[in-house]
Amino acid sequence: MERRGRKHSRRAAKAHLEAQGKDPVIDEREERNPFTETKEEDVTAEQGEREPLDETDEYEGVDTNKPEDIAAGISEDLAAKRRRIEMDTEARHKAKKSKRALRKKQLKKHKRDYKHSLKLLNVLDEFIIYEQKDEEEEEKEEEELIKIFQEQQKRWYRHRSLRRERLRTMKLLREEFVKVIKKFEDYYHGVFSDEDSEFDN
Repeated sequence: MERRGRKHSRRAAKAHLEAQGKDPVIDEREERNPFTETKEEDVTAEQGEREPLDETDEYEGVDTNKPEDIAAGISEDLAAKRRRIEMDTEARHKAKKSKRALRKKQLKKHKRDYKHSLKLLNVLDEFIIYEQKDEEEEEKEEEELIKIFQEQQKRWYRHRSLRRERLRTMKLLREEFVKVIKKFEDYYHGVFSDEDSEFDN
């Protein structure tokens, strides 16, 4: 309802202005503009004349650089990026090269150590084989010596047993011989005593 009333009043005012020979559009703009011409002049006088805008208007935020300057900046950025990429690539190549050289050196060292280890292993194998042969020969000699000693020990035991037996036999013979001699002495003593008694009579 209020909008219809406003439209009706605007139309009436427009018709009134046209009847007076005035342009209703210009008068309407003047009515809507809160500032008059004198006020606009006062405001500009108080603030002073604005300085001309630089290449970049800091108030508006619009970049007004020349296309040549923009192209030069882009070229410099691209050149800097290209230099960084080249430096990074060169650094990676150097790192790969040094890594490859270090790996090659390590492989060479590993091969040398492997060859030395094989030589040492062969020497140890030869030493072990030689020592095993020596030990086996010594064991054989020791076994032979043990056998010889055992044979000699058996002979010595046999000799001792024979000597003991012979000694025991000799002792028995001596005892028998002593007994026989004693009997013989007793017999002679008896004979001599009988003869002496006959002579006395």
